[in-house]
Amino acid sequence: MSEELEKLRNQVIVLQDALAELRDENARLLRVSRQSDAANKAKSDFLAMISHEIRTPMNGVIGLTELLLDTELDAKQKNFTGLILASARNLLTLINSLLDFSKIEAEMMELDVAEFDLRALIAELMTMYGVAGQKKNVRVYAEIDAEVARRYLGDSYRIRQILLNLVGNGIKFTEKGSVALRVRSLPGEGGKETLRIEVRDDGPGIAPDKLDRLFKPFSQVDSSSTRRYGGTGLGLSICQKLIELMSGEIGVTSTPGQGSTFWFTLPLPVVAGSDAAGPEIVTLSEGAREEQFTVVEAESPDAQCGALILIVEDDPTNQFVLKMILQTAGARVRIAKNGLEGVEMARDEEFDLIFMDCQMPIMDGFEATGRIHAQAVESGRKHPQVIALTADATPATRQHCKEVGMIDYLVKPIDFNKLQRALDSWLPGSGLKVVSARHEAGGGENEVAPKEQGAAVRINAKVLAKLRQNMGNINPVIRVFLDSLPQRIYQLVEAAEEQDLEQVRRVAHTLKGSSSQFGGACLADLCYRVENLAKNSRLDGIAQLLDQIREEAAALADFLEEELAKT
Repeated sequence: MSEELEKLRNQVIVLQDALAELRDENARLLRVSRQSDAANKAKSDFLAMISHEIRTPMNGVIGLTELLLDTELDAKQKNFTGLILASARNLLTLINSLLDFSKIEAEMMELDVAEFDLRALIAELMTMYGVAGQKKNVRVYAEIDAEVARRYLGDSYRIRQILLNLVGNGIKFTEKGSVALRVRSLPGEGGKETLRIEVRDDGPGIAPDKLDRLFKPFSQVDSSSTRRYGGTGLGLSICQKLIELMSGEIGVTSTPGQGSTFWFTLPLPVVAGSDAAGPEIVTLSEGAREEQFTVVEAESPDAQCGALILIVEDDPTNQFVLKMILQTAGARVRIAKNGLEGVEMARDEEFDLIFMDCQMPIMDGFEATGRIHAQAVESGRKHPQVIALTADATPATRQHCKEVGMIDYLVKPIDFNKLQRALDSWLPGSGLKVVSARHEAGGGENEVAPKEQGAAVRINAKVLAKLRQNMGNINPVIRVFLDSLPQRIYQLVEAAEEQDLEQVRRVAHTLKGSSSQFGGACLADLCYRVENLAKNSRLDGIAQLLDQIREEAAALADFLEEELAKT
């Protein structure tokens, strides 16, 4: 009996010791928990404080830089100030990404759930990224399935953030082709609908053994991507965590050389009475910079019609002008940024007509035309019809164009009546109309070489008025020109300082053509004189001409800004 009692005593002692250890462990865990809560609160307070402290001076930097850009600066100062502004905005984006990542890691990210219009969100996205796609000649569009409702309950800000990242990556990594955003509806539970959203691009694709790196923070597929495209590697990681926070999934499928498709699903409640619209494609209109978008019915593959025209032109303003004119007339248009690209595109597709700028970097229009004709002979195809585009109206240049096989000749700025006659002559029966009945017949007043215009008329407002009459809304074109003008002036001044005759001639030639499109008669004349100096291997007196060019560029920019303010 005493032995059993002794055993019981020992067991009680063991239990008491265990209970004491448990109390100590609970006390320790409670202290750790309180310390963790205190650390989380400190981290939360730190994030809130650092967010405010960093954003405040950054907003000052950005705001003051924007104000500085509105003051009178010379070309070099304006270029440097623009670079400061771009760098500050990039830094603010990085700060926002780091703060978002820190909040998610600390489990402090909260969703702001409210009713939102999905289709309006996507239309806004297409407007925002349309210009970026146009600059790279990449088609950006979205397809919305018929079953998708219009209004949902969810955090539209975070959904927009995810889509901005995925579509932005698609455009960044795609050099040729398209970026498509597709939205489908899948059966859900509990009154919710599961959206499956895909972003497909025609980029380089990703090797299977690299896919696991994509969603890791601060990671990219390889170091060369960072050097070439930039970025921190945080974007996809943040997207994954936001989607998981919204009870969704994200993934990717990719084949090297054939592009990638990033997809994610989101279970979202449908707002009562939110009827689905018909199947549609939300596409960017040419007036994207005016925050407009067009909704059109989906086209079947064989619905593509209209003459196929290639524009080979290095200046973005001239590209945009001619592209808008021809697309409005009903043509399908492709863009090549230099002669070499034009040769490659003419090898892959048969174009009904090619508009060829004569003076371009990498390969000029004369050499490109010769190569295109040689390609046609080798492949047994008919010779493409090539029309010259140039601001040089001299007989020698006309003869050179004819010798290399160009069938016609248009002088910049493009006269619409001359362009219409060229289309009627070389594409009879195409139905392309760039001149409507309300436009004056005859025309041709714009087809004057800069040297013949003289400097008596500083800015010819009639040229801009006629451009507006033929094209309608030309504000996007004006903005493209104004964006590129400071860089063109800077390139010209820098080339002159370095005594680079060929660069001086090329930039002056380009600026001559683009400024004359908007009636900058005096600026075009000055550029013509600089171009001739460089052609003759002389730069004496160019400093005075450059001062005048800066003055005339500023005057033309002021005139165009006033025109924008009127609309």
